[in-house]
Amino acid sequence: MKTKFLVQCPRNRDDIMCLFPFFLKLNEFYPEAEINVVVDKGLEEVLELLPFKIRIYPLPESLNTIAGIHKFAVNVKDVFNIDFFFDFSFDLKGALTGFCFRAKTRVGEELGAKKFLFNKKMGVAPNRTPLDLIAINYLNSILDVEIDDFFYRLPEIEDGEEEQESNVHQLFEDTRPHFFLLKNSTKNFELWKEFLLLMDRGIVVIWDMKNLAQWQEFKGHPELKVELIIQGEVEGLSFLPDLIKKSEYIVTDDKYLAHACIFYEKRAFLFCNDDYTQINSNYFSNIEDLIITEQDDVVEIYKNGKRKEIRVMDEVQDLIHDVMKL
Repeated sequence: MKTKFLVQCPRNRDDIMCLFPFFLKLNEFYPEAEINVVVDKGLEEVLELLPFKIRIYPLPESLNTIAGIHKFAVNVKDVFNIDFFFDFSFDLKGALTGFCFRAKTRVGEELGAKKFLFNKKMGVAPNRTPLDLIAINYLNSILDVEIDDFFYRLPEIEDGEEEQESNVHQLFEDTRPHFFLLKNSTKNFELWKEFLLLMDRGIVVIWDMKNLAQWQEFKGHPELKVELIIQGEVEGLSFLPDLIKKSEYIVTDDKYLAHACIFYEKRAFLFCNDDYTQINSNYFSNIEDLIITEQDDVVEIYKNGKRKEIRVMDEVQDLIHDVMKL
């Protein structure tokens, strides 16, 4: 009989990203387990970046109350007989989730009134302790043998990869040279247009729902040398984690996608504003390849721990070519 887990997620995106090492190790130690996750509605897209599927249950804002948690648990009929519950919200509502779902073992912080809702109580971590370190300690509490030390780091790119002929129908076997993913969330279309017009070869999958019409028109640009595959055009391009696996590298303005790529052993180049903040983590690297933008103009690159002012998009291309050894 499979082991069933229920996890109450944190209530912000940075902390949810910090749970990735926990989920990966949970899947490693319990590969056949059923992993159910309760997350505040609107934050579930971060969990969808995991390399494997879990069962995600978004909690509507209308039920995100002490009374609402009980109603939510009653209405979610397919989560039952839970063996282990982990609370990473660190609040009373989160603690109540495991109680309302009648989890057998409920792991949580021994603090305040919520401690009475847990039957495996964990010490309160010092302020600024990385959440991934706390989460692995929680997981260790139910294991017979503690997890060996580990770290998810950015992959090193080696020279001399063989050239391979490829077309869109062959993209789904292995990683293909010069095949990459471009995912946009908020940046201006013109920024990406300038970037792609500098490329002299390659196949790029465009993941950008808000600018579909502009991307369709851009495919016919006389100076475009790369092949564009736009989200929704080709069967098999609907699951973002599959695209990460197939890509040689990823270009994006999505902080969480860029971090998730580390767990796929892929390199991501993150276009971000100057107010970008790193994630406080213990078990995984932060993004090293940053392109700082200001009003959709590139102004700096961050490489080898140092910032360098830039004036033209060509220097972004140079960064990618240098890191990826293209």
